[in-house]
Amino acid sequence: MTLNEMVSFYTLATQTQDEYGTLSSTRTLVTTAWAKVRPLSGRERNQSDQTEESAMYRFWIHQRSDISGSHILVWNGTDYNISFVADNGPKEPYMYLDAVRGVAV
Repeated sequence: MTLNEMVSFYTLATQTQDEYGTLSSTRTLVTTAWAKVRPLSGRERNQSDQTEESAMYRFWIHQRSDISGSHILVWNGTDYNISFVADNGPKEPYMYLDAVRGVAV
């Protein structure tokens, strides 16, 4: 399997409030990894007079224990919400993550 795409994993650290009361979240980089990326599905829907699109992707990475569904995956500058982490056990060389683009992170 060729892992030829660099992905980053972040955790939302804290929410800070500026002088105007606006909340903003800060991110902390957990790790980066090489991945194989494949699109799985996509959809488009109308909600509140707006068109929303989302797409599901599968990311294969080397087996590791420090990645969970609470992390944010970033690939090519786009945020992905991790929806599933497939852990096939410590003897497997690869694990895969299903992540959604276009939904709230």
